[in-house]
Amino acid sequence: LVLGVMQNYFEQHEEFAGTSNLSFQLTFVATICNILINLLAPLGQFLLAIMQARTVLFIAIVFCSSGLLLASFSSQVWHLYLTHGVLYGIGSSILFYIALSVVPLWFVKNRGIALGIISSGISIGGLVMPLVMDPLNTKLGSGWCYRIMSLICFVVGVLACSIFKNKKKDVNVKPEKINFKEMFDFSIAKDPKFLLWCATDILLEAAFNIPYYFLPSYATHLGLTSSQGAIILSAGSGMNAFGRIVSGFLADYVGHVNIIIIYSIISGLSNLVIWTYATSFGTLMAFSIIFGFFGGAFITLTPTITLLTTGYEKFDSGLSVFLVITVISMFGPNLAGAIESKVGGDHPFDSYKYFTGACYLTGAILLIIFKLSLNRKLFIKI
Repeated sequence: LVLGVMQNYFEQHEEFAGTSNLSFQLTFVATICNILINLLAPLGQFLLAIMQARTVLFIAIVFCSSGLLLASFSSQVWHLYLTHGVLYGIGSSILFYIALSVVPLWFVKNRGIALGIISSGISIGGLVMPLVMDPLNTKLGSGWCYRIMSLICFVVGVLACSIFKNKKKDVNVKPEKINFKEMFDFSIAKDPKFLLWCATDILLEAAFNIPYYFLPSYATHLGLTSSQGAIILSAGSGMNAFGRIVSGFLADYVGHVNIIIIYSIISGLSNLVIWTYATSFGTLMAFSIIFGFFGGAFITLTPTITLLTTGYEKFDSGLSVFLVITVISMFGPNLAGAIESKVGGDHPFDSYKYFTGACYLTGAILLIIFKLSLNRKLFIKI
């Protein structure tokens, strides 16, 4: 979301003037960041094995805030690759693993709603930050916008560290000798159900980020102002936060797999039916709200679906393997951008809409197959 706002700003201003195919090159900033979030999951697992979770959390905050601060001095796109991409990506990877692995250990009952609440934090940030960043970019420029974002990241992160609690059984216990073979057990990757879940996530994850990357640019293409684009993005992020909480709540009653199937079908149809014909502020806002609400359920419920395939004993290792395998999904926006550059022509942005909708609907089909592999009864709660 932050990168969507910055990409729209860079495309309209002179920071990287003369860079060929700037829009396509800028998408790799987010790609690098997202690849590292998944690929470095074993790093988060390793750090949690040798340190207290609170210490690991602080290390992640330092990486994130440093990446944003150094990004403020970028004069070439590749500078953003190293700062906002690599440094920020390393910190985000550790944060993401902590959120996915530590939270489920605290909850048995109402685990879905707990994951929904924790997952909604990403979307709440997406609701607030575009409204903060757009005026900062307009009045102070991208450099100071990045610096202020870095300060916000560090202050909020330190506050989170101060109130974070380690699991009681982990406190004051000397870590045992680490068995790397057990820690990084890739045998789970031989399980067909696990691989089917990975394939489903790759499709959904590849599609999820595309609207958020390109909605601000699409709004500008329609003749809307950058402020209107930021408002549309913020509205979608706000609904995403609400939708994740609701999906977690409903999952505890309807079934976690069932909720992702329903949400994915609605998300796919919203791209094909609403975004395809969105040519005004109102219709684009409607799409952003609907997709925002339904699009992120699979992220919220990733730990519980992964747990269905790994069991508790292999959950930590299985989650790391899952994140490593699904790293390919982070090329979704780049693949969509490459397709757009070839076939966009007289109908710019249409390929983004079709690609996103097709990925969501195909993911829903694979998830139905996944559910049937667990239980042949289609309407059972899973």
